[in-house]
Amino acid sequence: MSVRGLSELCWSVGVFSQKPNVGVVFKLNSWIFLEGHCKHVVPNIGLLRESGVPQPCISFLLTRGTRVLMVNPEKCGQLVSEVKEMGFNLEKSTSVNALCALCGKNKLVLNRSREVLKTWGWSEDDFPSAFRKYPHCMVVSEKKLMQIMDLLVNKMGWSSGMIAKYPVALGVSLERRLIPRCSVVKVLLFKGFINENLNLGSLLKPTEKQFLEIFVNRYLGQVPELLSVYQGKVDIQDV
Repeated sequence: MSVRGLSELCWSVGVFSQKPNVGVVFKLNSWIFLEGHCKHVVPNIGLLRESGVPQPCISFLLTRGTRVLMVNPEKCGQLVSEVKEMGFNLEKSTSVNALCALCGKNKLVLNRSREVLKTWGWSEDDFPSAFRKYPHCMVVSEKKLMQIMDLLVNKMGWSSGMIAKYPVALGVSLERRLIPRCSVVKVLLFKGFINENLNLGSLLKPTEKQFLEIFVNRYLGQVPELLSVYQGKVDIQDV
């Protein structure tokens, strides 16, 4: 199939609302429209549209979640039904993330993640609640899950249930986000500048600029090394 033919095909099923999206798909994943795959992709796009999945979400699948579109249409229908039964609104982007998490090898990772988190005290109610909030939290490697839970539970003192309420903690970068922020909070807690009842959301929600303003800059007068702690240049023990 030619590039022009692929473009006409995409427009015919109403996938794109903006022309630039066509070029992105062709650049990244034009192979999914080869004859051997097209028999699944096009019917699945139609199924998703009939189910109420909006165009931007389908475009996302074409560029970042092709595994969902590659399954046979019957399996795709089952995935859509499963996501709906779990309480997802198919008009929201989180439903697309849920489809990706439940598809193929990700489903195996998801099941393994459940077993790991059980060992940290997650209840059966915690899993669906966390998954609905942030589906990606359940398709994280076992190694990363263990590292994050060890940091937040053993080193920071947050309960396992608290982490289930803020599952985005399981998906962010350990090195670039969690460790720097936890190190700063640990210092401030030790010195008594912030309340020990600080919840995990207060650590995760701020942008980097906001975090620096709230937890670093305002305390530099009392703790000059705090920025260096955040940057990983100074150990907590040396402050």
